[in-house]
Order: sequence, then C-alpha cells, then structure tokens
Amino acid sequence: MKAVEGMRGARAATLALIMAVAAAGCANQTPEQKELTGQVVGGVAGAAVGSVFGGGSGKVLATGAGAVLGTIAGGRIASGQ
Repeated sequence: MKAVEGMRGARAATLALIMAVAAAGCANQTPEQKELTGQVVGGVAGAAVGSVFGGGSGKVLATGAGAVLGTIAGGRIASGQ
C-alpha cells in the first residue's frame, strides 16, 4: 500500500513541477500563447486527476473527461476569464 501512496506523491510532485515551469514560461507570452499554455497544462492536469477515478473503460472515460474539462478550465484561467 505504501508503494501506491508513493506513486501518487510522485505523480503529484511531477504535475506540480510541470505546472510551475509552464507558469514561469508565461511571463513573456502573448495572450494567445498564454491561453494555449493554459489549455495544455489544464488538459494534462485534468487527465491526471481523471485517471484516479473509475476502473477499466470507466477509467478511460474519466481520464478523457478530465482532459477535456481541464483544457477548457486552463484556457479560461490563463486568459483571465
């Protein structure tokens, strides 16, 4: 059980690092580039969160739904909406 908890911690740390690097890269971007970066980071984060839920084909569906919702949310957050 500790191995599973360790993997979750590593996944969360990796996701946090990706988001920090993407946020730092936004400093010199145009608004369109910021929105695209937000969409990509949101999609990856949403897929990671969605993959935690469900099992079998439900897990695939949850991962896809998380990616789509994350993409939408990330784009809106990055564009300031």
